[in-house]
Formats: sequence, structure tokens, C-alpha cells
Amino acid sequence: MIADRQKNSVVWRIIHRLGSLQLALSLMATIAIACAIATVAESEFSAKVAQTYIYKAPWFIVWLGVLCINLLSVTLTRWPWQRKHTGFIITHYGLITVLIGATIGLHAGFEGNVILHTEKPPVRKITVNRSIIQLESPKDTGLYVMTYDAAVTPPSEKRPRVFPVPMTNLQIVATGFSDNLLRTTDLVPATSGGAGVKLRLTSARMEQKVELPLLLEEEESVEEDFFELATISLAKKLPAAIPTLPSETQMIFAHYAPFVQSAQGQSAVNATLSEDGTRLSLSAGDATSVTYLRSEIMGQPIVAGASIVTVEEYWPDFEMKEGRPRTKSPLPNNPAALVRISTAENATAVSSKPQLVLAVVGDTLQFQLMRDGKTYASGVGTPGKAFALGWADWQAEVVQFFPQATKVTTTAPGPALEDGAEGIPGFRARLESAGGPQGKPQWVQSGDVTTLTDGVNVVRIGYGLELRPVPFSIRLKNFEVPRYEGTETPSNWIATVEFQDAMTGATKEGTARMNHPASFPGTLFANFTGINYKFSQAEWNPRDLNETTLQVLYDPGWFLKWFGSLCVCVGIAIMFYLKPKTS
Repeated sequence: MIADRQKNSVVWRIIHRLGSLQLALSLMATIAIACAIATVAESEFSAKVAQTYIYKAPWFIVWLGVLCINLLSVTLTRWPWQRKHTGFIITHYGLITVLIGATIGLHAGFEGNVILHTEKPPVRKITVNRSIIQLESPKDTGLYVMTYDAAVTPPSEKRPRVFPVPMTNLQIVATGFSDNLLRTTDLVPATSGGAGVKLRLTSARMEQKVELPLLLEEEESVEEDFFELATISLAKKLPAAIPTLPSETQMIFAHYAPFVQSAQGQSAVNATLSEDGTRLSLSAGDATSVTYLRSEIMGQPIVAGASIVTVEEYWPDFEMKEGRPRTKSPLPNNPAALVRISTAENATAVSSKPQLVLAVVGDTLQFQLMRDGKTYASGVGTPGKAFALGWADWQAEVVQFFPQATKVTTTAPGPALEDGAEGIPGFRARLESAGGPQGKPQWVQSGDVTTLTDGVNVVRIGYGLELRPVPFSIRLKNFEVPRYEGTETPSNWIATVEFQDAMTGATKEGTARMNHPASFPGTLFANFTGINYKFSQAEWNPRDLNETTLQVLYDPGWFLKWFGSLCVCVGIAIMFYLKPKTS
């Protein structure tokens, strides 16, 4: 019968050729080789390279489509189906379903992240792992988006990438790539404007070097935050120097009497530490004792009567090693804390951060160091000469100083990155017009907008990760980091988020914690079909517990992959374990 219909029907002849075993072996061998190459590319380069050249490449999708046709055709070659074909047919249709679901998930789904903050408004866009460029056409000021990842297909002078500017005869030509672009801001002397100072702050212990330019223009002062640990400001004049009032230090223990060091007798403040080191109690004179969670007041000035108390250091298992305090283990076997107590004339007005204030006095640059609202050091900032800040081992050096200056920002490739390190990628590009002049090449940095010009026309280009809108808003209501008892080690991360549907306005609350994602819409149907957005805890900011980063996963092909896999298992079970009885 099979031979007869192949001989008499062109359709059946085509079906049998498409369903041949030779074609199936060729297709699967090619896909296996391609997946092996993709695995090597992913380990040697990145997942983006594997997806661009293999998994998301048009030829691979066509190859999967031909494999689906082969699987469908091979089931039709058994027509008319009999009971013994049941497992065979279910298995092959299950494979087709898995391939369709995988293709849908790869192209319609996405993986990204969203940064949420309790004090900021809800967000409706997810940062997905896909790089794009945005062009602003000078013809209609429209914003045009193109998919492009310079790290995957890096341009060069020999193989430039050309992006036409819509509605014009202009084009942007990319001729270089760097995976570690650095932006530097320098000061140059000017005939007008305010004073300019560029500082270099270094820490040998932390192996860090930070350069900070400060330009004073119309404001009375300009201030920069230094890792949320201190403030650095450039002012028109230094504040009145207030000498530091007498202070004392207390080394308090949970199980032993405190050790007090004071220049003018012990203060009236009494500090005690709980047995597990988690709580600190303060009392001043006849005042009632107040208890704080020690982890919440570390480094923060606390008013106690007419004094200011700051917990500067903590050791859960205190010991002295080579004349220096340290902790033997993270367990609270011998909790100890270093407490500094100073007298304040106006305790409520004391700043919680140390300060470095600079000002131009005549032709010199003078500085003043302040802590707890009091001046503890001052001097003249001489270019090329470092001075200690009193913030651990940090030192400051004046790199540039001009009584009148302006800022000049440049972007250029930095040193080669070490294995595993990540930098800011970007590409070098210029603006050209047909038969016209060429603009000066500039580096287009990821996450930034750059203006290109050929001397006549101006085009703004942005490069970075895509922001994909979602049909609902996300707001962080609360973020908690529970700790293991007696330690500072997090035991969990708990983010309580509120989702609001953009169409109906309905709200839903979800909780994302370790190994337990939140989801939206989160209904039974959405969970069953996979048309669901899943939010998992990804990162957190130890310095700001009002902020968290959630990973977002959306896979509309999940149900097809799950159902297809189930069909494959059922089909194989039928073929091997439910064979029809033979007489």
C-alpha cells in the first residue's frame, strides 16, 4: 500500500521523502553540532554570542522548522494509524510541541531585572538583556530604535557597521569597539567662572583610587557624597572653625566591665551591651535607659542627654591579636563594641557624616576636616601633596586647582579587563552625509546619549539595554533582610511588592523571597499556561535597605515545553511498556 501510494501520488511521495530517516539523522546531527558549538561559544565568550550566532540565528530557526516538518511527516507515513502507532505518534508530536514552545519562549519571552525603591514611584519598564541603539532624526525629531549589540558583532575600520538615519541622507558609521570605556572629567583654566578643584582620594587598605572634580559656579558651595560615608564640598569660604569638644572612648563588653579612656574624667553616659551583642542600652545621668538594635545604629550619632554616642566598631568574638583587636569567629561568644562619646552644645544639629570642606582663600586652596560638627584638622591643599582625612586610611591629594575653571569630559577605552571583570562597553562612531563631510569620531558609551555632528547636521544617539514596558506597574512596599541570630549574616531577603494592572487598575500584593518568587497576574490559568511574570530576589544594597533588585522572567512558551515533554514521556512509556499483545 505504501509503495503504491508513493508511486501514484506526488503528495505522498513528498511526505515520505520529508519523513525519511536519512533526513532526520542529517537534521539532528547538524543541530547537535550547532548546540555543541554554542556551548563552547557561551563558555568562551558569552550567552549573547551563542544566541546571536546559533540559537536566535535565522538558519537555526529554519532548521528547527524543517525538523518539525520531518517529525510530522514521519507520523503521516504510518497512515492509516493503528493502535500500535499510539506511543510513536504521541512521542513525535510531543517533540514538535517542545520545539514550538522553545522557539516561542526564546523569541517572545525575556529575562531582565528591575530596581525598586520604597521611596520612589512605581515603575512600568523592565531592563531586558538586549542591547539597542536609539537615533533621533533631525528631520522629524522622531526616536527610532534598532537592535544592535556591539559586544557580539564588534565594528572595526575594516568591517564598519553602518546605521542609516531615518528620513535623511545621513548615516552613522561605527568603526571601533571597547568593552571598558572610561569617562574622565578634567578641569581647564578659564577666563571666567568659579574655582575648580580635582581631588584624588586613595586607600591602600581597600586598594581604591577615586578622582573627584569639583567646580564652583554660581552656588555658594557644591557638595558630593563619598560612598555615603562622608561628604566633600567646595565652598566660597570655609565655615567658622569650631574645635572638637572633649570626648572619651569606651570599650564595652557583654560579659566584662568596660574599659574607659577619657582626657577629662568619665562622662555620665553608661553604655551596656546585651549578651548576644544585638542590643545596646544607653543611659545618661538619671535619664531612663534606652535600648537600640546595635546593627541599626552602627556609625550613626545617637543623642544621650548632652552627649553624642557613636558605635564605631563591633566584634562578635573579641580577641587581641598582635596588639590589634579582631574577631575570632562570627559567633557571639565574646561580643564587644567600641563607643565614642562626645559632648555637644547642640546635640540635635550634629552631622552624622565626616566632612571635607575646601575653599579658595586668595591664591591658595585651604581645607577643613570636620566630624560631629566640630573641626579636627585644617591646612593648605598643595597640588601633588597628599594629606590624611582621618577616614580609615583614606588620603586626599589635589590634582588640579584653578581659581577660574571649566569642566571638559572625555570618553576613551580603559585598560584590558581581567577575566570575569565587567566594564562599560561602547563603540566609536562618526556622522556622515552622502557626498558631504565626515564628522569627528566619538565614543558612544552604553547607558548614555552622545551627540554626533558632521559640522552641519546634529544627531543624538543612545546605546544600552532595552527598557521593555509591561502592562502593569510595580511598587516596592517593604524590603527586609533578616539575620541569623547573633550575626550580621543575612538569612533571607524579603521584598513585598504591589502590582497594579494598567487596564483595570486592580492591585495585587506579592512577596519575593529566597527560592520563592512573586508573580503577576499569578492566577491559576497564568501559572498553568506560563503567561506569567515571575519576580525573584537578585541583588540588594547593604547601604540602603529601601532598595532591591528583582530578576524578571517571562516565558510564554513554558506550557508548550512542559506539555510536550509530558507527551514524550507518555509516548515512550506506551512504546516500551504497553505493547499490544501478539498472538
